[in-house]
Amino acid sequence: MRIGIMSDTHGIVRESWHGYFKDCDYLIHAGDVDNRASYDKLKSFGIPLYIVRGNNDYGDWARFLPETLQVPICGKIFYIVHKESRLPMDLSEADFVILGHTHHYTCFERRGKVYINPGSAGEGRGEPEGFVILELTENRHTIEHILLS
Repeated sequence: MRIGIMSDTHGIVRESWHGYFKDCDYLIHAGDVDNRASYDKLKSFGIPLYIVRGNNDYGDWARFLPETLQVPICGKIFYIVHKESRLPMDLSEADFVILGHTHHYTCFERRGKVYINPGSAGEGRGEPEGFVILELTENRHTIEHILLS
C-alpha cells in the first residue's frame, strides 16, 4: 500500500507530480490547497484523496473540507490536521499523525505514533519543496521524502 502525503501547495499543482503518485493507492493533503482549480487538479490524479482545510482554504469551494480527519487505511488510523495546535489531546487511536502548516519536513515517532509533516510541495519559504511517499506493509512502514527543488 502506497500513500502520497503532501501539504501547503498554495495554489500550485504541477502535472509532473502525477508521476510520483501514479502508483499510490491514496493521497493525503494536510491543507492549504488554496483554490478550487488546485483542488480539482488534485482530484484529477484519479486516486482517493483525503484533504483537511488549512488556514488559506476558504470560500465556497472549501466549505465542505473538514478541519480534522481521522481515516482508516490498510488497518492503520491516520489523523490529519493542518496546524499542530488543532490536534486533540487524545490521539490514542491514531497510528499516523499527518500535519502541515510549517512548510518544514519533519518525521518522528513518539509513543507508538508516527508524526509526519511533509513540508510544502508548492511554496517552501526557504525550505526545500517536497512531499512524502509512505509505504505500508503488514508489519512495517517506510517513508520516502521526495525533494522537488
